[in-house]
Amino acid sequence: MPGLMIRIAILFELALITTTIAKAQDIPGYNMSNYAGVSGIDIQPASIADMRYKLDITVVGAGIDFNNNYISVYSKYILDKSIFQTYQGNFNAHFLSENTSLQNVEVGLNTYVQLPSIALSITRDISVAFTCRLRSLLNIDNLSPQLAHLMYTGLSTNDPSNLRYFNTSLKDNTFSFNQMSWWEYGIDYAQVISSRGHHFFKMGVRGKLEAGLEAAFLKAQTLNYNWKNNDTLSLYNSTFLQGHTENLVKDLNGNFNAGKSLGDVSAISVAMDIGFVYEWRPDYYDWGYRLRGKYRNDKRDLNKYKIRLGASLLDIGFMSFQKGDNAYNFNANKTNWDVNALRFGPNKLYSLDTIIANNLGRADTRSYFHMYFPTTFSLQADYNIYNDLYVNVTTYTVPQFMNVTSQVHGLSYYTVTPRWDYKWFGFFLPVGVNGYGQTTFGMTLRLGPLIVGTGNGLNLLFTNNIYGLNAYAALKIPILFEGSSKSKKDVCPTNGF
Repeated sequence: MPGLMIRIAILFELALITTTIAKAQDIPGYNMSNYAGVSGIDIQPASIADMRYKLDITVVGAGIDFNNNYISVYSKYILDKSIFQTYQGNFNAHFLSENTSLQNVEVGLNTYVQLPSIALSITRDISVAFTCRLRSLLNIDNLSPQLAHLMYTGLSTNDPSNLRYFNTSLKDNTFSFNQMSWWEYGIDYAQVISSRGHHFFKMGVRGKLEAGLEAAFLKAQTLNYNWKNNDTLSLYNSTFLQGHTENLVKDLNGNFNAGKSLGDVSAISVAMDIGFVYEWRPDYYDWGYRLRGKYRNDKRDLNKYKIRLGASLLDIGFMSFQKGDNAYNFNANKTNWDVNALRFGPNKLYSLDTIIANNLGRADTRSYFHMYFPTTFSLQADYNIYNDLYVNVTTYTVPQFMNVTSQVHGLSYYTVTPRWDYKWFGFFLPVGVNGYGQTTFGMTLRLGPLIVGTGNGLNLLFTNNIYGLNAYAALKIPILFEGSSKSKKDVCPTNGF
């Protein structure tokens, strides 16, 4: 897999190396539960104000979300487990399906580990939280179908499409690869800002310290190329922006150390989440009463709204990384390049950096690069159908208007989630559409302190082609508010708050 494709493959391999330290950001369905506690902050920082917990602790959590719009696996071969068995023949042709109707190929990988994090109710109106996560994101965006197919087939001369692409001038002027892994430490402050009659408002802000572990990006400003055959490449007036941290070179020698990388490859950065929530409480008088002559509103164990609306803006900010020794922008104008004659040592990334430096034109001397965080805008609507039965609509939109060189991002989605949401049990069925236009079916269970689920795992039962996998789990220590007590002789409803 010569030339440019070698670099893409190596960067993808490096991303998988770093994400092996992070085995599952967002938890579709459960994150909007009235009992999400500290887990709900990741999509709505205001959620913990007036929460149902005195104290909620996530001991550990993890999740993985892989999606693409190009290659799918036939679900029947996963269900009968034949894909996991030895197969004699063309594996790709038998088990996989290539989507040939695309204009751009997209791939995304999002993993995280939630380390001990807590949310604490300070007063009836104020809650705080302390969170710690290890996060990693990888994105391949706007890859042309022609280049994707050449990569997928390994430039095979037996492939009819490749034969049409050989000796043909091709271009790919929008392709980009971005990948980053980092530690995140957050302090969340959420407060009720107004509670009058039927109307209840709260807001939350989470400030985050971000420490980068590693990062890499490659962006084709202009890419004009021609494969004469499967081993001879010509590049014409092509310009690439790129950068990676030096520790990625060391990773290929097995020397990656997450602890040592802190502060060595990036500046400590600051990011922010902010959110607002409105609740309509038509039966607000049921939550207020007078006890021994004093007004009380301590039914903190009960959910009080009929309709809840929320909006949040997440992951605002960027991080600066130190470039590796040879990780510089470059120009490419080279004809009839015999890529099979290139020699790669055991450290492929170091070898590739050296080859580019010796054969192509270095285009800058900048020693750092910025990587923008996965800024996201979310809207949430929750409706209490009856007692503990709810339905939720959540949008998770990744802005595409940011004209930046390097940025990791999540995948947009739009879900409807009916749920049964009780104190010690929750059942969630998220159904939605993701940013690739694919329908997703998931299921989550909350069994006391244990949460397990998937945002698209039920696609195995309802669709023929599987383009992605989402799964997550968490173990918690939840300490709920106890039921309210009233004096039968001294209780009267109030007229307002």
